[in-house]
Amino acid sequence: MHAARHVAALLLILLAWTVPAAAAPYKADPGPFAVESVLGTWHDAARERDVPYKLYLPAGAPGARAVVVFSHGLGGSREAAGYLGQHLASWGYVAVHIQHPGSDESVWAGLVGREAVIAALKEAVKDVRVSLDRFRDVPFVVDQLELMTAPGGALAGRLDLTRLGMSGHSFGAVSTMIAAGQKIGRGGRYQFKEPRFKAAIAYSPNKPMGRVSLEEAYTDMTLPMLHFTGTEDMNPLDPDQPASDRQIPFRTIPAPGQYLIVIQGGDHAVFGGRERRDGARPDDALDHRLIQQASIAFWDAYLSGDAAALAWLRGEGARTELGEEATIEMRN
Repeated sequence: MHAARHVAALLLILLAWTVPAAAAPYKADPGPFAVESVLGTWHDAARERDVPYKLYLPAGAPGARAVVVFSHGLGGSREAAGYLGQHLASWGYVAVHIQHPGSDESVWAGLVGREAVIAALKEAVKDVRVSLDRFRDVPFVVDQLELMTAPGGALAGRLDLTRLGMSGHSFGAVSTMIAAGQKIGRGGRYQFKEPRFKAAIAYSPNKPMGRVSLEEAYTDMTLPMLHFTGTEDMNPLDPDQPASDRQIPFRTIPAPGQYLIVIQGGDHAVFGGRERRDGARPDDALDHRLIQQASIAFWDAYLSGDAAALAWLRGEGARTELGEEATIEMRN
């Protein structure tokens, strides 16, 4: 199975070299489908835990659609990165934005002042159970999606879970890396890899925390992955941590098919859509447009085997569109 996937990836790359990479925007405007949003909550009886969700569905799209899961950052909610969910659904994807109790907006709700909010967020992330619950939410969500698309389910026949992607921002990027196979704990002894995912996007990823080496942490990561960060993508909980640390996963993960986009002047909140209290910046609209284009090109390439999308991502199409606003690197 692994050999077949590697052969398929190699064929996709070879095809990309033969397809002209047009120097033009890639699905930059909303797509042909109206977007329907559905709110709900799944209950995990085994853990006595509720997992809220928001689905972005392409209304009237024929057949079973590729699916992308999105995990919010610390203190966020299922409303995070709505600009991504809306855009993906307009082009025929089903976007599943999930909420993680214990590391969501409930952590800071009702607090006044930045210092109080930061203190509450730091306290929440200290509790290892919060992280473990978050990581276990992801395979639980995939199980629920399988039930929803099964005969008699609420979305029977509408989800193609053979084309399933995982994504997230900040703490959600950590969840994404863990689902993609990153090990945690001393010596990398803990792992929550979810084999049903075929590709991943990490918005503002972090280097591994705790007593695990980079080699141990990343050795079992095999998925193609697009990494996003910005030159001002600082850690809100640790302002002394350089933004460049967020490039460590891209530069260290041994798997082929790794991409890195760095937005010039991009800060931490831009990727999540400034869900909470952050004021908009002048470049937000442009940055969101670039993030949308690169994200959907990546999903088209790696979830749908679209050689033209891969050629755009790897060639002059992406470089021209990113222009002076962002840089892109890649590793075969």
